[in-house]
Amino acid sequence: MTPEVANAQRWQRLERAGWLLWGVTFLLLIALTLSLPALYVPLCELLGREGSPLPAPDPWVTTISLLGLVVLFCLYTVTKQREINLMRRALDREEREHEDVSTRLSELSALFQLSTALQLQIRLEMVLEIIVRRLVATLRAQQASIMIVDPETQELVTRATYGLEAELSRGARARLGEGIAGRVAERREGLLLGRRPPDGELGRHYKLDRDITSALSLPLAIGERVIGVLNVNRINHPQPFDQHHLQLLQVFGQHIAAVIDRAETLERLGTRARQLEADNEKLAEMNRMKDVFLSTASHELKTPLSSVIAYAELLDDNEGRLTRDQAREFVGRLRGEAMRLLGLIDDILDLSRLESGKLTLKPRRITLAEVADGALETVRPMSERYGVSLASELDRTLPEQDLDEVKVRQVIVNLLVNAVKFSPRGSRVVLRTRPDGTFSRLEVHDEGPGVAAEAATHIFELFGQGAGEENGARGGLGIGLHLVKRLSELHGGHVGVTSRPNEGSTFWVRLPIRPVPAAAEPEQRAA
Repeated sequence: MTPEVANAQRWQRLERAGWLLWGVTFLLLIALTLSLPALYVPLCELLGREGSPLPAPDPWVTTISLLGLVVLFCLYTVTKQREINLMRRALDREEREHEDVSTRLSELSALFQLSTALQLQIRLEMVLEIIVRRLVATLRAQQASIMIVDPETQELVTRATYGLEAELSRGARARLGEGIAGRVAERREGLLLGRRPPDGELGRHYKLDRDITSALSLPLAIGERVIGVLNVNRINHPQPFDQHHLQLLQVFGQHIAAVIDRAETLERLGTRARQLEADNEKLAEMNRMKDVFLSTASHELKTPLSSVIAYAELLDDNEGRLTRDQAREFVGRLRGEAMRLLGLIDDILDLSRLESGKLTLKPRRITLAEVADGALETVRPMSERYGVSLASELDRTLPEQDLDEVKVRQVIVNLLVNAVKFSPRGSRVVLRTRPDGTFSRLEVHDEGPGVAAEAATHIFELFGQGAGEENGARGGLGIGLHLVKRLSELHGGHVGVTSRPNEGSTFWVRLPIRPVPAAAEPEQRAA
């Protein structure tokens, strides 16, 4: 029971007790008035018989006179009592109004204290959570929620809710103009709703099963721009909201809208700052990778060029003095270094076309074993130079696939070259093909130092030279495995590595056997 109801019942009990007391008093006066003539008239008659000079009064006149005086007294008393009751009621009403004003001031003070406190730089979600919790406590409500306008979809999205049945409104969405909250946001007018739904379209959005006694819904606006809607509900409560609650929240909403907008702006700025910081870090990393690439590329390109120049000068200086076999050997080495240089340039050009999205495939029906045979012959001279033997275990029963022969051979060659570079002399590199469900699987196994677990996560990234840097092996540009990954993805496949340190590595590629469109863009192929 609220204090107002208890106070009204107390005054009603006091008023009933007062009227009861006056009723008893009036009954005693009437009884006394009736008893006086009954005693006075016989006394006068007795004295008259004994020779008393007192005249005998008329009993009826005496009784009526006394009764008239008593009635006048009672009417006068009732009038005065009524005036007293009216004065008491006026005082009681003034006292209630004073208490009501005090309550309003305390609510307003609490809400403005909240508004002032929220000027701190705290996250938007925390700001909204504080608001709904304080509103429930201050307005003696059972549930409160805040919906914020999504600038992209122009929808109201519930960002904070607290109280009874809060899970029913968590994550709720409403378009501007639709539903109660959408209408409030569109018209920028607050609503005070009771238990019964109003007539018209607004009544269709009432949720009668929630037993909402009263509800307040008002826009949170800054000037002409609405940033959200504030909803406060009293659920199964004996007292509904009054008009002064709506006026109070309207004043509070003007202040809290600025707080929410400020927090939202700071959040967007913080997100943008974090994004810029991440972009700066990415740019710094790309700049570092560019420096590494330029340094490595200059070295890798300079080495075969130096060899080409050296063999060319050797042939020129010893013209006519070299035997046919010696000249053939030098020309072969010259051709090998030139082909190595051409391969490096092709890798750089392919990488450039991949990054710009201009690389397209030219697939034709061919078996993976045929492509693997050509790749083995391409790498065999290099493996002999490094003292590494090549072996193959190719499944000739694999069906034909739509493959770009040049690009798939480039994938296999890069894997084989990578395996040969990181294998010790006298070891063996094995190339295998086998079916793997709806895919054909190609594996290149080496007996090199292996790949550490932390390096395996980025070894297929651009310039991911983890193994070479750690073991001082024969490095490269760091784009070979990245090209393997990207070219495999263009065919609809994927790559991976299975390795343990000092136990060798197995790089694998899975290519789909299903047909691949011939003229798809790289991004579409990757998808």
